[in-house]
Amino acid sequence: MANDALRYLFRMFHFAVKRRWIDTNPASGFDLSDAGGAEKSRQRWLNRDELAALAKAMRDTRNFGRQNELAAWLLLALCVRKMELLSAQWSSFDLERGIWSLRPSRTKTSHAIEIPLAASVLHWLEEVKVFSGNSEYLFPARRLIHMKAGVPRKNRFGHISPDTLNAALHRLPLDDMDHFTVHDMRRTARTHMAALGVDRFVAERALNHKVRDIEGVYNRYDYFEERKAALHLWARLLAGISCSPKKLHADD
Repeated sequence: MANDALRYLFRMFHFAVKRRWIDTNPASGFDLSDAGGAEKSRQRWLNRDELAALAKAMRDTRNFGRQNELAAWLLLALCVRKMELLSAQWSSFDLERGIWSLRPSRTKTSHAIEIPLAASVLHWLEEVKVFSGNSEYLFPARRLIHMKAGVPRKNRFGHISPDTLNAALHRLPLDDMDHFTVHDMRRTARTHMAALGVDRFVAERALNHKVRDIEGVYNRYDYFEERKAALHLWARLLAGISCSPKKLHADD
């Protein structure tokens, strides 16, 4: 977070220098060591037992909410980034064909992708549809007005806040489990797909990761059918965990 803040400050002041609004970039004298050093990539992922514990906690925790539960399962099953899902609009979904079309402007990599929707995912989406009512968003803002310093303010988003799901998951009674965040869900999906025997390249494409080097330049095949098979396999595992109170072992 601190590294990102420093990068944004540098770019902002660099832009101001180019526009001749200021003479020098006050952030140029700092490097990543001043922001705590280079960030280490996270390693956290949830194994099957932890996913089962998460499922039970989401079901049993009062006021967690079915909408939050559905959002969590969809994030895991679809392998997308948090706000790609939470700000998604129904117009990008074709439930009859079972496809979610993500435009370049809606992805971190600026690469469009058509995401195949497994049967359990379609079932969850139908339930989400009931909750969303007539909204254009899958997860509409739950309050149009919020209070800040005693003053009513209109919400900035038509969809739920970026912090809503994080806060809900943080409140779950999972003290016996190592801390995890929403960002660990994609790593969880990627790790389980590897364990399920999904081809490495197909799994990377399922996460819409950029294909590097010459392969990314010349290979324009989207691996839709291969991704469909992989995501259906992964979603079937999640569907079983989501409704099972039993402990699941990695060698099941």
